Amino acid sequence: MRPGRGIFCVGVDHHSTPLGVREVLASSVGDRWIQHLIEHEGAAEVVFLSTCNRVEIYGRSEQRGPEILSSLVRSMPADLGSAWKEACGVYLHEGISCWRHLAEVATGLRSMVIGEGEILGQVRLAYSASREAGGTGAAMHSLFQSGLRAARAARAAAGFGRGDPSVGRLAAEAMLEILDGQEPWPLLLLGSGQTARSFALAAREFGHRGFMLSSRSQERATCLAGELGASAIPWAEWSQAVNSATVVVSALAGGELSWASSQGGGPLLLLDLGVPRTLAGLRRAFPGSKWVDLEDLAKRSEVMPESLGSIHRAEEVIRKHESIFAAEWAGNLQNNRIFRE
Repeated sequence: MRPGRGIFCVGVDHHSTPLGVREVLASSVGDRWIQHLIEHEGAAEVVFLSTCNRVEIYGRSEQRGPEILSSLVRSMPADLGSAWKEACGVYLHEGISCWRHLAEVATGLRSMVIGEGEILGQVRLAYSASREAGGTGAAMHSLFQSGLRAARAARAAAGFGRGDPSVGRLAAEAMLEILDGQEPWPLLLLGSGQTARSFALAAREFGHRGFMLSSRSQERATCLAGELGASAIPWAEWSQAVNSATVVVSALAGGELSWASSQGGGPLLLLDLGVPRTLAGLRRAFPGSKWVDLEDLAKRSEVMPESLGSIHRAEEVIRKHESIFAAEWAGNLQNNRIFRE
């Protein structure tokens, strides 16, 4: 067994890296880069994870320590490599520390909203996308299957998933606080994924009904609008809907939306939950609108005392699964199952 062969995670998150930097790094995450990094010897296996809170690269490498990031940077296009090299708050986890980090991330212990329900599915989808793109082998399979198994058990023990601890709900609470009694209607919600749904459900729970919904996927938008009692707006018409909206909420991915014209004073509130942010053009067009993005929401989130018991229970389960993974990993290394060429 050659020294230095092992699993790693290189990443940034909302704790120490500004949203503007995470936006740039998120552009380096995607299926198109998986084979590129492998072919240019950045890593032997690669899984990208990009969420509201973090941008991470999991993988297997011959390198150790800082040379792991250096190898990744050398294998990237120059502008993206420089962005990773110069980013503040970049962390590195290797070996069992990488496994522990993944399990904690998938459980929701490292999220802006502790125990949020979206992250487990996001981690699962990240692994599946990389596998379909040819970026995974035995090492990533072992890491993610074990980490996800631990996260499911930890979430069950902690009681995460009851209620709706989510970025969407936090955003709905922030909206009500900022508007301070002003009616948020008409409200235009852009997006039809889980974050959009969480926001809409929370807003409805708080007594608000009858908003407009638009998404790049008309089928998903129509389905979600039917569930929520919203009006589905064709994607080609979302910009016209902005002019009549009091609040615009974006839970889209894919970067800034183009915005060419505006009428009137604009919405009272722009609430951008995207990474990269999608409503920057509207913010420039309507400087009088109040603005909230994920960085602002992070300042509002805190661990409540009643959450500490749940966190402790989740950590206990993760520690037990960590011992199981460590034993399995050692056995696989000894029998060369992970790194068989």
